[in-house]
Amino acid sequence: MKRLVSLALSMALILSLVACTSTAPQSSQSAPQESQTSSDESPLGDLSVTYDLSVGQMGTGIKAAMVVLAHEMGYYEEEGLNVELTQISNLNDGLTAITLGKLDVLPFGVIPTCTFIAQGADLTVIGGTIAEGSACVALPEREAEFQDIQNFAGKTVACVRAETGHMMMKDQMRQAGVDMSTVTFVELDGFQSVVEAVLKGTADVGFVNSGFEQNAITQGLVVPFFVGEYTPDNVCCRQTTSGAVIEEKRPALVRFEVANLRAMKLMYDDPETTITTLAAFSGQSEDYVKYCIYDGCMKISMDPAKNRVVEFFDVMKANGDIDADVENTMSDHVDSTIYLDALNTVLERYPDDVHFREMLEEYDANNL
Repeated sequence: MKRLVSLALSMALILSLVACTSTAPQSSQSAPQESQTSSDESPLGDLSVTYDLSVGQMGTGIKAAMVVLAHEMGYYEEEGLNVELTQISNLNDGLTAITLGKLDVLPFGVIPTCTFIAQGADLTVIGGTIAEGSACVALPEREAEFQDIQNFAGKTVACVRAETGHMMMKDQMRQAGVDMSTVTFVELDGFQSVVEAVLKGTADVGFVNSGFEQNAITQGLVVPFFVGEYTPDNVCCRQTTSGAVIEEKRPALVRFEVANLRAMKLMYDDPETTITTLAAFSGQSEDYVKYCIYDGCMKISMDPAKNRVVEFFDVMKANGDIDADVENTMSDHVDSTIYLDALNTVLERYPDDVHFREMLEEYDANNL
């Protein structure tokens, strides 16, 4: 599978994207589910109260596209929030800031979140950002070779640790019977380093994320497959907060998700505004933004997907990224009810929206 792309991408901005649709007919059975708050208490809290939220952001990247879109469109203000997009240098720093009470939400990463929780951190996943998003890249003459997973045996694979795709593929290789003792994974400092390693032959193949496969193609590589072909809807970036923030600001978090879901509605209903707004924020071309949001391998989703997060923790244990003796307690560290309350709220406002109804239909399978 080869996608020919001729976009000239800005390297610095694309590097800031690292972390990491379909419609359905309206179903008469997709009614809003029971709220997680008492019948006389709105999940949005006292509407006369405005909450402050500090949300992590990496440069002018649009990996957390719905957060950016909600911010730029003024949805947070309309929902009674003062949201500050706080710059972070990397995901570990972002999570550390949450544990220190200096940041409320980090909408990037899942690998560091699982790692911190395995070490005892009081962190909770409350929503999603994207699913899938990872691509395998190789030299053109080796495209067919790496379309067969068995051919990863004996190879050197370039990757970036914070990228989920290579971890999912480790698990897939192991399940396919590949002798993993013969596969060498080399962790590099960024996706451009992965591309260069494959081009120079110091790695046989690599994994990139966040639309960077476009850049790889412009430099002469091809995409043998997207990781989502092996693991549909695999988790990538999640929204992480702390137990303390949930206790103190739960209504603010519900409002945050409401605004993000409104951004998704805009994404579906008005692609032109979505593309121009994100292009203006990021400095990227509209073609690039269109690819990332509508045409690429990233699947935007606010669903926390509790079940898949729990499964991913087990993948990390099986891969040796988390000690095998550590108990998988991720089910206690995913609060999907905040997303559900937000989804019920937007369904009350837009009861005929087919996308929101589809999200509600998927909620049980993803979280219960």
